[in-house]
Amino acid sequence: MGILLKRALDQAAVWHRAQKRKYPNADVPYISHLAGVAVLLARHGFDDEVVAAGALHDAMEDQGVTFDELIQHFGERVATLVRHVTEQDRALPWEDRKRLYLEAFPRKPWEAQAITLADKIDNFQSIIVCSREHGDPWSMFKRGREAQIARFEELRA
Repeated sequence: MGILLKRALDQAAVWHRAQKRKYPNADVPYISHLAGVAVLLARHGFDDEVVAAGALHDAMEDQGVTFDELIQHFGERVATLVRHVTEQDRALPWEDRKRLYLEAFPRKPWEAQAITLADKIDNFQSIIVCSREHGDPWSMFKRGREAQIARFEELRA
């Protein structure tokens, strides 16, 4: 593991320290998801900045970390990649946010697309783990099984 990724994981653990995975009947720290995304990107040969951005991909969206804070800690490229994978208007309804994100997806840089895909793959892996160890995996999602599957299907298009 490179120094940049170590710093990114350490900082992500601090920023997300109170956040948990949505597993029913289990208290799993959110950093497990962020590390999972980073591992997927590293395994597929992405450079250290992309892997670090994968570890930090939810910092702005979930923790209110600013673009400038990311630049200060990790540089402009990492911050820009995180911004590319962050939903821009959290005030909009969930369905509208997801639709806007998907509409913009084809125009995003390949590295940002890869971070999004690694995020979805890790979420799928969590569904499998949850179903085996923690109960009904679809209970993790506010909108249930059908809405989640439809959302993943849209990325395929």
